[in-house]
Amino acid sequence: MERTEVTSSLATKQVLTQLATRFGLVGESPLMMQAISRLLQVAPTDLTVLITGETGTGKEVFAHAVHELSQRKKAPFVGVNCAAIPETLLESELFGAEKGAYTGSVEQRKGFFETAHRGTIFLDEIGEMPIGTQVKLLRILESGEYSRLGSSGNLKVDVRVVAATNKDLSYEVRQGRFRQDLFFRLNSVNIVLPPLRQHPDDIPLLVEYFAQKVAEKNHITYQGIDADATAVLEAMQWQGNVRELRNIVETMVTLEKGSRISTGMIQRYLPQQQMFEEPRSSQAIVRLVDQASTVHDPDAQMIYRLLLQLTNDVNDTKTVLRHLVALGMESVTPSSTAIIKVPQDQPIAPLELNLAAMERGAIEEALRRSKGNRREAADMLGISERTLYRKITEYQLD
Repeated sequence: MERTEVTSSLATKQVLTQLATRFGLVGESPLMMQAISRLLQVAPTDLTVLITGETGTGKEVFAHAVHELSQRKKAPFVGVNCAAIPETLLESELFGAEKGAYTGSVEQRKGFFETAHRGTIFLDEIGEMPIGTQVKLLRILESGEYSRLGSSGNLKVDVRVVAATNKDLSYEVRQGRFRQDLFFRLNSVNIVLPPLRQHPDDIPLLVEYFAQKVAEKNHITYQGIDADATAVLEAMQWQGNVRELRNIVETMVTLEKGSRISTGMIQRYLPQQQMFEEPRSSQAIVRLVDQASTVHDPDAQMIYRLLLQLTNDVNDTKTVLRHLVALGMESVTPSSTAIIKVPQDQPIAPLELNLAAMERGAIEEALRRSKGNRREAADMLGISERTLYRKITEYQLD
């Protein structure tokens, strides 16, 4: 019996090693094993898959693995970020358009579904898809039929759909923003990716994986990480999840030329991050301590970025701050979930002016850190790319 268990354990370890090597799927915690097990079950089938999880948990990595482990791996894999394409163009991008279907359409063009024929199409941020487009998607899922924009003829396509979202689609259905029939169709197979704070025991494996990858890429030798430094990383909340951990590890290993990671090194690269850590025992409490005297202070910008990560809508943040102002901004009741301190000897400008300045400053800082990559900037801010595009236009940041 013991020999059988050892053999099974070795086989599992070998599978996990192969998944990490091929796709970057790293994790041995119960939550990750559950997600990986579901992936291995569903990948060889032709079922539609819905991958859910917070931003940065690895939804696109899982989508690629679903395709590569399927019978369609030799056909195209087409990824589409539904939040990055304006609503007016999304339908023509997905399903194609006939010549003259809209202004500027000078020739017939294929859509992403036609390009992915016999392969897999990955619809990221599907919660951002307009209701009208959802109807056409449901039709493809049910019958494989669709029509190009500006055409009355039907076309047929053989495509496997893998969708992903960081939204609660059942809530979106109740709010009338997502079709219930489409939700049921997508949710037949759901792979749930846990936030990193729920499986911190995978952090040592992830650090080793990311560090070795970037060291190999830059032709340097990675010298490891101290136990205390690992404990520090495990205690952090990682609002950006695995993506945030990867970025930090890659930065430290590259700039420090592979030197052994210590707590001191982490403090140099994450001084502000550690200031805002919340206790692991409470996932509902968010503590924000502001020492800034003006809205242009970098600390104030960091606070606003963290607030943005609590919601997908900037307007929700404004509402929260209005309530805090009503409470005096210097303290909150014991039942509140935020603590914000503002120097009392400083004049406070009108709220909307402060919010606009902080919002613009946060967006500029995110764009600077991402070197203009709008998808990464949106992830940093915790908002959709569509919202970021709208804000860039609003503040004339082009």
